[in-house]
Amino acid sequence: MENEDLHDRLELLRRKIEAAEERLHERDNPPHDEAHLTARELKERYRRLQARVSDEVADAEAHGHHVSNLERSVRQWVDSFDTAHTASD
Repeated sequence: MENEDLHDRLELLRRKIEAAEERLHERDNPPHDEAHLTARELKERYRRLQARVSDEVADAEAHGHHVSNLERSVRQWVDSFDTAHTASD
């Protein structure tokens, strides 16, 4: 009887390990779908982001504001969170 209890516990542990391994595999090998961007799409997104930041900086400087490299970088970083602009030209 003790062997059966040990066998059941080991079997339960085996199933938990297999489930954990499956979750890790799924995490490391996501299915290819529309959520994954190609290199070309990433370059295009970056180009659009750079254009957007450049326009914002030019507008600020046209109104007499100096935009430092740090501020430009922060604007780019903040704008990168807004993905709505990537769908438009």
